[in-house]
Amino acid sequence: MHSIKPRRSLQTRLKQAVLTVIASIPLCAVAGDTGFDYGAFASQYSLLTTIAGAGEDGAKYHNNWQVEFERGVATKAELSRPHHAIADSKGNIYIADKDAHAIRLVNATGEISTFMGTNKYGFNGDAHTPANTQLAFPNGIWITADDTLYVLDLGNNRIRKVTPVGVVSTVLHDDDKIVSGRGLWVSDDHKTIYYANHDKLKRWQQGVGISIVADGFVELGNLAVDHNGDILVTDRFGHRVYRVTPDGRKTVIAGNGKLAGNGKLSGGGDGHQATDNALNQVRGIWLADNGGYFLVTHAGGQVWFVDPYGIIHLFIDGGSSDEHSGDNQSYATLGKKISEPRAISIDQQGNLLITENDRGFIRKVVRKH
Repeated sequence: MHSIKPRRSLQTRLKQAVLTVIASIPLCAVAGDTGFDYGAFASQYSLLTTIAGAGEDGAKYHNNWQVEFERGVATKAELSRPHHAIADSKGNIYIADKDAHAIRLVNATGEISTFMGTNKYGFNGDAHTPANTQLAFPNGIWITADDTLYVLDLGNNRIRKVTPVGVVSTVLHDDDKIVSGRGLWVSDDHKTIYYANHDKLKRWQQGVGISIVADGFVELGNLAVDHNGDILVTDRFGHRVYRVTPDGRKTVIAGNGKLAGNGKLSGGGDGHQATDNALNQVRGIWLADNGGYFLVTHAGGQVWFVDPYGIIHLFIDGGSSDEHSGDNQSYATLGKKISEPRAISIDQQGNLLITENDRGFIRKVVRKH
């Protein structure tokens, strides 16, 4: 005697048919068949380490610097809400130690010292050595190809310059004040500067002065300039990344800016289009040599990579509650290893430098050679 199979409902049969079609589609076609091999790219990186910062105190506006830190081991020195770290051609790493009103230098042996600033808020002009020049909440830095250092001296509404031989000067003073400015980029011929000033992207040109390139942002984070001369800017509280042409035209290239009912950002994810992805307080950006770029999200606590085809990939996972782990392990090890990153850069050897949370850590992801 044969059993009679119950007939499936029309809804069940339609669902099964849809699942069958989806299963037949290659994964690369769903995620975006771009031809970019992210696995091969990601495998170029290895260990995650901490190269500066002891991380004992994350209090806002608290200067943690002590005399005994000078010429000491960088990982035993307390930083004070650092906001950026960039390397020069010799492998020295400069850190904008914001709340201590100074620029630190970590040399190739891991020794830390004060390069610029007196560790006290103020302005005493430019007629001093770098270490005797007062700064006020330095919030952004840039180094040109000839190792000239530029500092966004936030509290003094200035962009300062230190030549390779140690001559200090003020390149510009913004009479409208620099409010929550951190993004800074300088051309290698020293004739053009782009900087973030709250909701405005500004440009200084030699012989021309200061002008507004684009406005209407919520609060800008960092910025980068690509080989076409376009400016890529992060809008921290707009949760988006824009490409801005030199004449001010804006295009969203990453982030959807969408809030869910619980007040959290939602949408996208690893392997999706970057413009579909939730980027919770995206702040840091740095261009890679393959046409892609890295992003870091402050509240999201993550490092992302956007490939040359606009697909976003989760590079390092993290959080927003003092997560700090994974030293001397592969950066790709599962788990939350960082928190509240606010800047990222790439040194001359291709290593990633990540400025992490108010407690003040500088992390490195080593690139294999």
